[in-house]
Amino acid sequence: MQTFRKRYTGAEKPLPGLPDWESALLCARGIDTPEKAERFLRPSLEDLHDPMEMRDMDRALTLIRMAIRRKDRMLVYGDYDVDGISAVTILLETLREAGAEADFRIPARHQEGYGLNERAVREIAAEYQLLITVDCGITSVKEVRLAKELGLTVIVTDHHEVPEILPPADAAMDPLLGSYPFRRLCGAGVALKICQALLGMESVEKKLEVAALATVCDIVPLMDENRVIVREGLARMAETVRPGLRALMENARVAAPVSAEDLGFRLGPRLNAAGRLADASLGVRLLMTRDPAEAKRLADQLEDSNRERQEMEKRMLQEAETLLPEQVDLRRDRAIILAGEDWNSGVIGLVAGKLCERLHHPTVVLSRQGDQAVGSCRSIPGVNIWQMLNACGDLFLRFGGHEQAAGLTLPAEKISQFRQRLNDAIRENCPDSCFLPVREYDEEIPLEQVNLEMVEALEALEPVGCGNPSPVFLTRDASLQAARRVGKDQSHLKLSLLAGDCVRDGIGFGLGDLADQPLNQVDVLFRPSRNEFNGRVTAQLQVQAMRPAAGGGAEPDGEDPRAFFLACLQEMSLLASKKTDHPRPAGTPRPEYLLKEWFGRTDGSREAVRHFYVALRGFRGDSLEALARAAEVPEEQALFLLEALRQLELVRWQAEPFRAELLPWGEKKRLEDSPLLRYWQRLRG
Repeated sequence: MQTFRKRYTGAEKPLPGLPDWESALLCARGIDTPEKAERFLRPSLEDLHDPMEMRDMDRALTLIRMAIRRKDRMLVYGDYDVDGISAVTILLETLREAGAEADFRIPARHQEGYGLNERAVREIAAEYQLLITVDCGITSVKEVRLAKELGLTVIVTDHHEVPEILPPADAAMDPLLGSYPFRRLCGAGVALKICQALLGMESVEKKLEVAALATVCDIVPLMDENRVIVREGLARMAETVRPGLRALMENARVAAPVSAEDLGFRLGPRLNAAGRLADASLGVRLLMTRDPAEAKRLADQLEDSNRERQEMEKRMLQEAETLLPEQVDLRRDRAIILAGEDWNSGVIGLVAGKLCERLHHPTVVLSRQGDQAVGSCRSIPGVNIWQMLNACGDLFLRFGGHEQAAGLTLPAEKISQFRQRLNDAIRENCPDSCFLPVREYDEEIPLEQVNLEMVEALEALEPVGCGNPSPVFLTRDASLQAARRVGKDQSHLKLSLLAGDCVRDGIGFGLGDLADQPLNQVDVLFRPSRNEFNGRVTAQLQVQAMRPAAGGGAEPDGEDPRAFFLACLQEMSLLASKKTDHPRPAGTPRPEYLLKEWFGRTDGSREAVRHFYVALRGFRGDSLEALARAAEVPEEQALFLLEALRQLELVRWQAEPFRAELLPWGEKKRLEDSPLLRYWQRLRG
């Protein structure tokens, strides 16, 4: 049975004036008092923390003010992604508003790579007296030491994971250092705190749109200060006075009301295109310009770069998928590590993200460039890729990042060793259950609760994203009244569900395959949404996943071997159905790793199925163990054949509490009509 897991299983407290489902959603996000609920549902700039609580903030302000008085030249040094571009913009504007003589520099991704480098430090020291990093620098021990030797005053501001040895900067600021109340700001968020401390809230308000863009695109939790920044920034985005943002929005067809999704999927990729293919400084100039004509010209340049990036990403993804069977064993490897010759290092992270999402494996995409390889990593829940890379740290020339994303550079000759070491580290530290896709939901509710009032109440939880995911609900044992494929390529699902006297329509994007499965009573994961058609507004279900009704209440423990094996069977059934009935393009592969050694214990032959069916016909017990004993087969075999017979509509069964009953034969059944048996036969050649 496909595993559905509740995101939060702790104690829930009713909050005055809110329905039970909304109270539960807030408690799941740590909002468990009326005071916290008020701040969460109605965030305000007054909720921002005192910037002086950040480690070394007082020292940094002193150094900046001294440099302004001495008329020292300052340089802001950032990263080439949206967060770095935004952080440079915020801090550069802040310094200039404070009277500083300040410039900026963003390294060229393809020539210099991420962060500080020796050549850049030497060039900066020849012209400037104060160096301030944003969104980088916390791991640049050697480069900061060189900067100090060359006479520079150095302030490091960053938000990435902190190494054991800090760089010898005059001030080092990172929300992960010290006891700052909120530890998950992005780089632009840290720059905004400097602005708050140096110039106050009036200056902060001028920069909120830029900070919101960075916060969403850097995928930091939209809670606490980040929620305030994004909520307030979105409110100002539609009326922004920045010509660059207006031009970017026009090209991306973003109009009011602006959503977090607009920032992450429309504006962000266009701004990111500057650093991926061209010069990231274009992004800073776009955000800072006050000339509409220049803004239009720069936005059009980024639009062209973004189209080129999309084409390059598509080609590179196809190349990477071609290399999959040559470089990766999906029945054994815990990480996908692909290496290509001279792949664009600005695009490999996007390719890694696509493969990670599709294959549900930690993914590293490497670009071999001469005697070095530059890599970008994306990971899955339960596999902290930064920690796993740290176990291989002696192989790298440099690396850094977060729990779910990281970057690295290593000698090309060590790729094979890296592949072995990373797989070993993940195999030893991460359970197999991490590699099984699990669909999470927030609350279980009856279908009749889904109405327009609920949709409106859910809008108060916006903005949603990392750390505050869009709420997903579970309805059990609903009757599937209709299901059909829709869309230009017939890849989407249109359905109607009945529970009691309540009927609700739904749409499942990308779930068209489910229309071809023998589903009657179903469990459905969905997001309530608003549907407008012919002037009529109704509540509908935006379906995320659907499975045969499991019966009972609680989901099986994901660490239970039986539950894991059963979920693997479900995954293999979907894989078999897709491969044999509805072939997909090469761009949508799925792994064949989930059953591993389990599949070797199963028998899908005609004789085995007949033997088990006969045993089931005479079975009167109430547990899987008893059924396995009666059929004289291992429990894995009993689960395997129960699921196969369910697909043939010969058995109705549920796991918790266990129950199995035979169904009338009806028309003649063929074993190959079961995707699971078909897949078993395929693996046997």
